Amino acid sequence: MALLWGNGRLLVGLLEFHALSPDRAVLQTARDLGDFLVHIAPAFNSQQMADAFNAAHFASSYICWTQQTEGLAALYAATGDTRYRDLCAAISTRIARRPGDHVHGYLCSVRGVLDLYFATNDKQYLDRSIAAWDDVAHSGDLLITGGVPEAWSPKKKRTEGCAECDWLRLNLALHRATGDDKYLDAAENILFNEFAMNQFSTGDFGHAVLDEFGAPEAVQVRAWWCCTLHGLRAFADVERHAFRTRDAEIFFDLPVDASLNTESVFLQSQSLLAAERRIRIKVHRASASHALNIRKPAWADSVAITRNGRPHSGLRIDNLSPGDEIEATYAMSLRVTSADDVLSTRGRSALHYGPWLLGASTAAQPEYFNELYAQNILISGSAREAMSAPARFTVPVAAKTVAVVPAEFPSQNIKVHLRAVAEQTAHPPVRWTTSFLVRSS
Repeated sequence: MALLWGNGRLLVGLLEFHALSPDRAVLQTARDLGDFLVHIAPAFNSQQMADAFNAAHFASSYICWTQQTEGLAALYAATGDTRYRDLCAAISTRIARRPGDHVHGYLCSVRGVLDLYFATNDKQYLDRSIAAWDDVAHSGDLLITGGVPEAWSPKKKRTEGCAECDWLRLNLALHRATGDDKYLDAAENILFNEFAMNQFSTGDFGHAVLDEFGAPEAVQVRAWWCCTLHGLRAFADVERHAFRTRDAEIFFDLPVDASLNTESVFLQSQSLLAAERRIRIKVHRASASHALNIRKPAWADSVAITRNGRPHSGLRIDNLSPGDEIEATYAMSLRVTSADDVLSTRGRSALHYGPWLLGASTAAQPEYFNELYAQNILISGSAREAMSAPARFTVPVAAKTVAVVPAEFPSQNIKVHLRAVAEQTAHPPVRWTTSFLVRSS
């Protein structure tokens, strides 16, 4: 089964290369791998094989077979050979989210089914992908950071960069397929929190152990052999999904650095969100028929638009012209929400500022992590800005100081310095706590 995992990654890589730079030899190699899968399918696409390689095998379990959907869907799209489509469809009926199984392999399998929908426009594959998403969303295995663990419960012990990337990419693709903003909201939460927290300052992605409440606590392992590869692939998906078009309508969905370059329009966005709460969009080329629609994310209180330095009413900018400079400024506030759905212990809260999850870390305040710190009580009404000078991978606009009643000595109030967990990328591995007992005053 482990060899099948490698086969699947190779097949996907070959077809991605061929899509960018068509090459007959590369496509033939991909077809050879696809033919091998068709040859072994009678034995592997069976209940007997599924039972033999159950979830106890973890990363070498039956998901090494089911995740072949991704490569087979791409191979069908590239060749039109119905054998690959039919095998992908047959495998899709055998995908199951089994307790303790490998999350990365499962999500790759589901993404392959969604790719089959894009290749065939057959709604049954979209419905199957949506049902899988709903199952994960209500599984109790989503994390406070918006991500997923390395293994489904009851083996939920740590995260894995590969799975975070899969979950991010699946949500982006489901938004593309359906237009439903709940998938975009989920993707944005992953991107600004779990995805950013999971990345090391070296660029690697890897594993974070979970704390006693089931939240990522310390990113410790650079999994260059797998997670780093998938992290880099996810960046390309994010860039591709920042803008989308429908006829002459352009939609700016993700507040990140990105570009849209077609025959009729060329736009570039520059994110200043972490330091200045704003995005700048430059129009290099566009006909007067194009309109730009700026999305108001769920985490923004409001969005103010200027066009060429002048205030603009509404979030739709008509008649784009070359040379236009459009800025969107996002009003944000501190939000305190229940973390009951994403922790193993009830009664704790998560704090967000804009899209960013806030936490205390040993990098900013090692003394906070004294005895009984998990029982400290934060006074949310005391929160004050603690902006610092921008630096690489920092989020100065989200920095806050909050008064705390310490569990050990409740008569001696202290303060906690809260920072965006995304800032983990700026540090060597440090310890974080991201859930708190909170009262308003």
